[in-house]
Amino acid sequence: MRKKDTKITISFPEIVEIDFVPANELKHYERFQWLVALLAPIATGFWVAYVPSDESYGPLFFSSAVFTAVTLLFGVLAWRYRGKIFNGKIKREVSLSSFR
Repeated sequence: MRKKDTKITISFPEIVEIDFVPANELKHYERFQWLVALLAPIATGFWVAYVPSDESYGPLFFSSAVFTAVTLLFGVLAWRYRGKIFNGKIKREVSLSSFR
């Protein structure tokens, strides 16, 4: 009794398209997003300390405003780099015949 040979057929497409993400923009986006996550609670803490105070305490208001402004700046930069990542994909096409 003879066993039948198993045959496997695999078909590949002629061209493979790969979407790459710009690494530099991704690095900047992650850094600015991390800074927003770090500074937003600090700014909130200063505002929580400033708002219930009876008298206007200048340094506390100044610290609250500065941390809020820096947080918003980093938020805008993170949003800008996020747009570059999602709209600036690098597409590469590779022919599988070049791998032979």
